[in-house]
Amino acid sequence: MVTKFVIVAGEPSGDLLGSKIIASIQDLCPDATFEGIAGPKMIQAGCKQWFHSSELSVMGIFGVLKHLPRILKVRAKLIKKILKNPPDAFIGIDSPDFNLKLEEKLKRRGIKTIQVVSPSFWAWRKNRVKLLNKSADLLLCLFPFEEDLLKEHNVNAVFIGHPLADSTQQKIDVKTARNNLKLSAKTVIALMPGSRGSEINRHAKLFFETAELITNRIEDIEFVVPVVDSKIGEQLKKILAMYFTDLKMTITDSTHSALSACDLVITKSGTSTLEAALHKKPMVVVYKMSQLSYWFLKISKMVHTDYIALPNILLGKKLVPELIQENASSETIFAESLSWLSNQHKVVELQQQFDSLHLQLQKNASFLAASTILKMLEQQK
Repeated sequence: MVTKFVIVAGEPSGDLLGSKIIASIQDLCPDATFEGIAGPKMIQAGCKQWFHSSELSVMGIFGVLKHLPRILKVRAKLIKKILKNPPDAFIGIDSPDFNLKLEEKLKRRGIKTIQVVSPSFWAWRKNRVKLLNKSADLLLCLFPFEEDLLKEHNVNAVFIGHPLADSTQQKIDVKTARNNLKLSAKTVIALMPGSRGSEINRHAKLFFETAELITNRIEDIEFVVPVVDSKIGEQLKKILAMYFTDLKMTITDSTHSALSACDLVITKSGTSTLEAALHKKPMVVVYKMSQLSYWFLKISKMVHTDYIALPNILLGKKLVPELIQENASSETIFAESLSWLSNQHKVVELQQQFDSLHLQLQKNASFLAASTILKMLEQQK
């Protein structure tokens, strides 16, 4: 069966997941075609690019507002293009603020819609869940608790596991990773300030200041920073050259190698916290946003979760420290870092929790996504 898909992803993580779903669908249905909003990995997997995924990569309430006219223009062009030559199905990967409205319009026109990655309605803006069955014929979620919550609201939801759990080995080879990165220090710390320019502006200098404090306290230590692209790498190198010339710092394009090699991760909140957990690493989670966005979230009472770090959310308890906004200083990050580095027993207990989380999320997500999508389309022919 020849199946034509339009697919949209707006983040590096969405681009990666999209590429794996494309490959898995093509394994099951070799004649399937894909076009839409794609990043480099989806293009490599065979997707024809209409717009680059970076068009949708904005963050924060006011960051979105700033770019809203451009984003709406892209969506209008996309709808026009889709309706001119309708596909068998539309697949939206994450980016819910962009995809769900688009899916709603397409569903009304009779096009089958699949949303991969549930919006975090359980964490903030919980009323969004009421709109999901109007937008998506099928919602593929990455976390086990989401499926039941979504079904309570009449959403056709299927838990597929998390692709990061599939691509990360249960046992991590620290020695090989250190050799590959040419790291020889006794202690290695991974710094993950973010994948967007705005995140780097808020977190990088703070993380490097913390690295200085740690270097002054602990002998024989190195730092490694994984980056998603060369542009972020250059941004970090400029900051290091201007202010932190004495730090032993390695910048790499391999997140897996950096996380495998390290003893501790200092990271902004987001998917990187789950990546660290799947690599069984202790972490300190930090998040800063613009004061305007932070103030707006506080007064609007839009946040409905006790935690920001995914490992804490998924395991239902505060296993790793979270330092938010004014509580995130180089001194507080330094203190939490030392707490991990000086307590191996606490680290081992954490790793046991992360082992069970890994097994829970390891379901062969891209194959499950592909087979579920094709089964739905076959049933509805």
